[in-house]
Amino acid sequence: MQKLKKGLKLLGKYPLVPAFFVFLFLFSFVDTVKTAQARSELENRNLTQAPAFTATAFFSNEWTKAYGEFVRDQFWFRDDWVSLQSALEGAQGKLESSGVWLAEDGYQIAKNDVWSGAQERIMPLNTQSVAELAARHPGKVRVMIVPSPANIMADKLKADPPQIDENALTDALLAELEAAGAGVIDLRPIYTEYEAAGKQLYYRTDHHWTTTGGARLAYEAFCAAAGRQAVLPDEALRVEVPDFLGTNFAKTKRPFTQPDTLDYYDLPNPMTIYRLQNNGTLAKETTNIMAYDQLDTFDKYGAFLHGNNGYSVIEGNGAGSILVVKDSYGNSFVPYLVENYAKIGVIDLRAWVDPIDDTIAGDGYDEILVLYSFDSFSQDAYVSRLADSKQEP
Repeated sequence: MQKLKKGLKLLGKYPLVPAFFVFLFLFSFVDTVKTAQARSELENRNLTQAPAFTATAFFSNEWTKAYGEFVRDQFWFRDDWVSLQSALEGAQGKLESSGVWLAEDGYQIAKNDVWSGAQERIMPLNTQSVAELAARHPGKVRVMIVPSPANIMADKLKADPPQIDENALTDALLAELEAAGAGVIDLRPIYTEYEAAGKQLYYRTDHHWTTTGGARLAYEAFCAAAGRQAVLPDEALRVEVPDFLGTNFAKTKRPFTQPDTLDYYDLPNPMTIYRLQNNGTLAKETTNIMAYDQLDTFDKYGAFLHGNNGYSVIEGNGAGSILVVKDSYGNSFVPYLVENYAKIGVIDLRAWVDPIDDTIAGDGYDEILVLYSFDSFSQDAYVSRLADSKQEP
């Protein structure tokens, strides 16, 4: 009885302790009985599912760790709690959130203030790999490295945060590629001028360029370098998709964020997607350039070219052929090429394992464009596949 009285006295002295455990129990119970979500559209990723319980996993602490990750991902009203935290951070005047700078005019810009050890290793290898590709295919290869939003829109960053010296790094890699025989397309001068005029190059809450801003300017710069006439699509084919919130918003979840309008051209040109099956065979599907159903999801940008497929071929209306080796920036750029070429091949090295030289020779491509954002080019180890047709990343 004395122990009970002592215990009740302690609870009266520290009432938050039992309240905390009740709160923890209730929320853990709700997380256990509620239906787990398979995917978060807001964060554009799959969510952790409940781990299967076994005595071995429990006593080795593997189950406890996995269950903790499950609860963290499936927490009751998780998105609302994260948005509330973001709102409180905004009220405190924070200038960044979850690796994103909160900039002027509603822009949310991915930070580039740290040059990692991985980038220190990968960037030179990627530069060398593209240089070797240019050397193996003299006169065929052009390279376009898209500057980061943080570099071009530095004037919109609050409190002038430190950044890596992207311009010096870009100057060095373009010089090396040009010396190897590649044609280089430097977007920085025209982008700086365009941004200074108050025009939009990149989405406010996404890391990609806009179709009618950044991608269009890049297409016109490419045509000038390739000696071709830029032919813009008929404006009657342009479709506007409202309420686009991108990858940076998925990290910050800032309340009252102004969404963008995503534009695309509804072109009739067919595209064949080649997919390597688990049994080693190659399946192909001919479809539209745009995945229309993707426009109804959070990841609207994924509608361009049906996302990052390994290898696709588009039937164009022009003459000759070009192979575009790209990251996701290329997805909204490639449709502009349909009036200039009869065949446009598109490769994403993250999902295509065939030797690049075999694809170039087998499909007889006249020109090659390597198109990457600066951020991807400095971090994507798969670019090294361009160095040697038999090299694995």
